[in-house]
Amino acid sequence: MAKKFTPTIMLLLLFIGASSAQTVYYPSSHWVYDFLDRMETKGVLPVVLAGTKPMSRCEIAKNLAAITQFCEQGGKLSRTEIEQLEFLHSEFREELERLQVKSVAKASELSRVVRHRWIDPWLPNLIYANGRNFFSVTSGPLRAYWDPIFLRQRTYAKADTLDGQERVFSDANGFVLWGTLGEHLGFITDVRDTKEWGTRRYPFGINYSAEGWGFAQGSGNQAYHDETVASVVYQWKYLTLQFGKDSNRWGPGHQGQLGLADHATSYDLAKMQVTSSRFKFTSMAAWLQHYGENFFYGNHQEKALAAHRLEFAPIKQLDLGLYETVIYAGRRLEPAYLNPVMFYRAADHYLGERDNAAMGLDWELKVIPKTKLYGELFIDDLTTGKLGTGFYGNKYAYLLGVFHADLFGLANLDACLEYARIRPYVYTHDRNISYQHYTTGIGHWSGPNSDVLFLEARYQYSRRLRFTAALEKRRHGANPEAENIGGDISLPYIFPRDAEYVDFLAGILEESSVFYILANFELIRNGFIQAYCRRYYSRTSGKNFPGDRIEYGISLSLNY
Repeated sequence: MAKKFTPTIMLLLLFIGASSAQTVYYPSSHWVYDFLDRMETKGVLPVVLAGTKPMSRCEIAKNLAAITQFCEQGGKLSRTEIEQLEFLHSEFREELERLQVKSVAKASELSRVVRHRWIDPWLPNLIYANGRNFFSVTSGPLRAYWDPIFLRQRTYAKADTLDGQERVFSDANGFVLWGTLGEHLGFITDVRDTKEWGTRRYPFGINYSAEGWGFAQGSGNQAYHDETVASVVYQWKYLTLQFGKDSNRWGPGHQGQLGLADHATSYDLAKMQVTSSRFKFTSMAAWLQHYGENFFYGNHQEKALAAHRLEFAPIKQLDLGLYETVIYAGRRLEPAYLNPVMFYRAADHYLGERDNAAMGLDWELKVIPKTKLYGELFIDDLTTGKLGTGFYGNKYAYLLGVFHADLFGLANLDACLEYARIRPYVYTHDRNISYQHYTTGIGHWSGPNSDVLFLEARYQYSRRLRFTAALEKRRHGANPEAENIGGDISLPYIFPRDAEYVDFLAGILEESSVFYILANFELIRNGFIQAYCRRYYSRTSGKNFPGDRIEYGISLSLNY
């Protein structure tokens, strides 16, 4: 029924007449989100509503227009920020033209090269015709843009747990095709195929899944995995509809999010979003994969995710986000969870309390100059009468952070301090509906019964060159052998086998510290060279030796 319903609605909406700008969603990994975050923290942008990612190209363009207006009215940006704004004007030129914003973009080095009198005569007209995309086509209502995707990454490591040097090599190839059709319809396809090999050993001759991956194929000394994000997006005034395969990131966290994070592989979804200047409402139905033994060989199980989120700014100094999620299995679609204004917890009770429902609250507070205070509270389950005890059913997590721009008065130097604490059994649930997609959790990467302290300093020397240094300290209470204390996302509480009360970080205490520095330089548009060094130290209670590891690597990427 759902497969017939969604295309029918999409086709009907195509015939609705209204002036609008076509759009697609922009990957949440792009540095434009860091740029907007800085502009909001510094007070250049009063309200961004970037706690719900990815944002559409139109949303981003409206914020760029507001920054441009700020400059036209005498506001000051640093030299680096002006370079970034000029570049983004080129990236979002179509959307800014529809907003009637005067362009401040400068001709890129690539544009000057392809138009050189020695190169232009023999270069095909389709190649970098717009000075930005490798191929661009405009024909009637159709606008299409195509760029290659490329990654070559080399990592080397030494550790006291290794006999020799570890080498991990990754090669990725693919392409991204996006565009618009008419006034309302946009589309995007992002295809990547990756090969990883080196001194590590991978499952031999089988299909499997790993952290952050969906489908992978091992052959002993190497592994292959692929990833495709593809969506059709319809926009009409304040309404945006998306149907396809994508990821979502909800919450203000810089290093992790409690409710929905995007470090797992993408998933099929149908999403509705209503956006205005002060609020954004999102409602989504998605389909996840429950990974288990022989998943790729007949034991295939699916589960569904329903989620909705309201993000709004009652005053310009405060952004609030309220959301609910629920994961269920055994039926393809549940009508109660398709209702965008239904309270999911009540719907779960109505349906027999058989699903994995959760809710959350997050906020951003901007009352100190150039500083943003933020936090998130995630409630998986709660018994208020047993708060303050180790009762297993009090499954909640919280995250607190502070972000400061122009640290010590130095332009383009930013710092972030963030702490996340996740109680035992958070995200777990019986009936094969844990908070996972394949083998990866869709909430905070650290998992249940853990906490993480994160400190990062970042210096944007110019638009092209950025330096980052970070320190991460993590503690995790892992399950002892043959005992469950809530330290594994895939193992739920089972009565009477498991203890009813458990202390935070009980079990096998795993402690780790990671310090890394990296330099990132943009050679050409969206083409980066990155070098990094990482020092990793871990200690596990009950072990005779600690783990000490140092790794360094370099990568060359284009549109990756």
